Amino acid sequence: MKKGFTLVELLAVIIILGIILLIIVPNVAGILNRSQERLNEEQVREIESAAKQWGLRNLNIKDNKPYKGDNVISYVTIDTLQKEGFLENKDVRDLTDNSDVSLNTKICISYDNNQFIYEYGGDC
Repeated sequence: MKKGFTLVELLAVIIILGIILLIIVPNVAGILNRSQERLNEEQVREIESAAKQWGLRNLNIKDNKPYKGDNVISYVTIDTLQKEGFLENKDVRDLTDNSDVSLNTKICISYDNNQFIYEYGGDC
């Protein structure tokens, strides 16, 4: 008598493995996407924090408007933050699609209720 698996048994195992993969793959992909979104959010917070540090050193208030020297200023760019040493000089990437973020991306600066407000990528 020969010992081994029948074709039906092998097919059953393959089908079960396929069903398990159908359940696991979307869950793993969802976890990876959420992780990338969280990393992007953290990167935005880091850029806004660098803009705040830049603002502390460079901005003053006149007539409830932010000024740098004698000029009203409404934004600072990632490029400026990097050149002036407030942000690490490396490529900034959108981790959800792995594309480069332009160094000309603006961090909008406004002044309200006696405090500066910094908003990443806004329309200043």
